[in-house]
Amino acid sequence: MLALALASALGLTSAVANAADIYQAPPVGYKDTPYVPAPLWTGFYLGVNGGYASDAWDRHGNMADNGGFGGGQIGYNWQGVFGWHPNLVLGVEADFQGADISHSQNGFFGNGDALLHKRGLDDFGAVRGRIGYAFGPALAYFTGGFAYGDRQNEFNDLVTGASFKDSGTKTGYVLGGGVEYMFARAWSVKAEYQFIDLDHDNAFDAAGNYVRTKDTELNTFRGGINYHFGNVYEPLK
Repeated sequence: MLALALASALGLTSAVANAADIYQAPPVGYKDTPYVPAPLWTGFYLGVNGGYASDAWDRHGNMADNGGFGGGQIGYNWQGVFGWHPNLVLGVEADFQGADISHSQNGFFGNGDALLHKRGLDDFGAVRGRIGYAFGPALAYFTGGFAYGDRQNEFNDLVTGASFKDSGTKTGYVLGGGVEYMFARAWSVKAEYQFIDLDHDNAFDAAGNYVRTKDTELNTFRGGINYHFGNVYEPLK
C-alpha cells in the first residue's frame, strides 16, 4: 500500500509539472506567439462604395433630383494619436463617384409658366476629415469637408423668357457620419450618410431680372467595403 501511495504521489507531481510546462509563456520572438483579434484602425485603406442620392429639399417645383452612384475611396486613420484616448480615431478620406442623378420636366404649371428644365449630376466627390470612436472592431464617426461635382443645369421659361444654362464643376461642402465594422483581419464594411451642398445657380429673365434660384443639395446614402493595409492585430501581452 505504501508503495502504491508513493507511486501515485510521484505521478501527480509529474502531471502538475507537465501542466506548468504546457502553460509557460513562449519566449520573446517565438513565431507562434498568440494574437488576439483587437483591430487597430491606424493605417491606409482603400475601398469601393455605392448608393443612392435624393434632393434634400425638393424646392424645384416637384423637380427632385434622384439617382444612383458608385465609386471608390482612399484614406488614412490614426488611432490614439498624440497620446489621446486610445479609442479616439482621427482620419482623412477622399472619394470619387460616377453618378446618374438627374431630372427633367417639360410642360405648363399652375402659375402659368411653361418650363423646359433639365438638371443632372454626372460625377461628384469629396475630401473630408473624420473623427470617430472605436468600440473594438466597430467604429462610429462623423465626417465633413470639401465637395465638388460636375453639374448640368438648363432652364427655360417659355412665357417670361427667363433662361439659364450652366455646366461644369461646382464646389461646396459635405457633412455626415457613419459606422464601420472590421469583420476580418484586413477587411471592413461601412454604412454612411452624407449631406452634399454644391451651391446654387440663379436664373434671370430676358431683361436681366432675377427669377429663381436652383440649388443642388443632396441626401446621399451609401454602403462600402475597405481593405486595410498593414498589421491590424496587436499581439497578446
